[in-house]
Amino acid sequence: MTEPIRIVALAAGLSTPSSTRMLADQLSRAARLELERTGAVVDVQTVELRELAHDITDAMLTRFTGERLGVVVESIRTADAVIAVTPVFNVGPSGLFKSFFDAMDIEIWKDKPVLLGATAGTPRHSLAIDYAIRPMFAYLKSQIVPTSVFAASADFGADTEGQADALPLSSRIRRAAAELAMMLRTTGAAAEAEAQSGGDTATTADGSPAESGTASSKLDAEFANFVPMGQLLGRD
Repeated sequence: MTEPIRIVALAAGLSTPSSTRMLADQLSRAARLELERTGAVVDVQTVELRELAHDITDAMLTRFTGERLGVVVESIRTADAVIAVTPVFNVGPSGLFKSFFDAMDIEIWKDKPVLLGATAGTPRHSLAIDYAIRPMFAYLKSQIVPTSVFAASADFGADTEGQADALPLSSRIRRAAAELAMMLRTTGAAAEAEAQSGGDTATTADGSPAESGTASSKLDAEFANFVPMGQLLGRD
């Protein structure tokens, strides 16, 4: 049976309900639909960071991850992708959002596909993703989905051209979800190809098994006929 694709959606909203959670839900729903079109089984877990605020603070102060926060960290570690959505305060992500990442081991983010989202009251904060949030994930060496999604208050419920942004929120969500799905399919195909090629035995030109550790097996084809300088000078 095919393993399900695991997606963790992080919502750093501070209120209940929050537009941040709404955007996280819409992004995860769109990603699920996009992946299920190709027959994939998708498992989405949504995490409200506000419910872990005390655990995050304790981890920051003690450098010890408690049980509840540890479960979330492990979910992220084993996830195939993460959707991270934060409100924008003072031209940057919320303190809760940043503290969560400060309290975690940065190695779990390496090569992790991440779809970024942000919310704010007005479109004036839309560039915060590019100059404050995206660089953080670049430092963490994540694979960032090219399209990030920003939603101002006016974007919710305004799904037709001219009511909100030049490109309606629903269209931006679908495009970002399609890019995440493509990234996951590409990563999965590459991993499968690598696993299959890992068991192949290297052979020489006549079809016999090549000896491991030989000089020719370590050289590019361009340098396969390389002659050492000592041999050219007749010293060897």
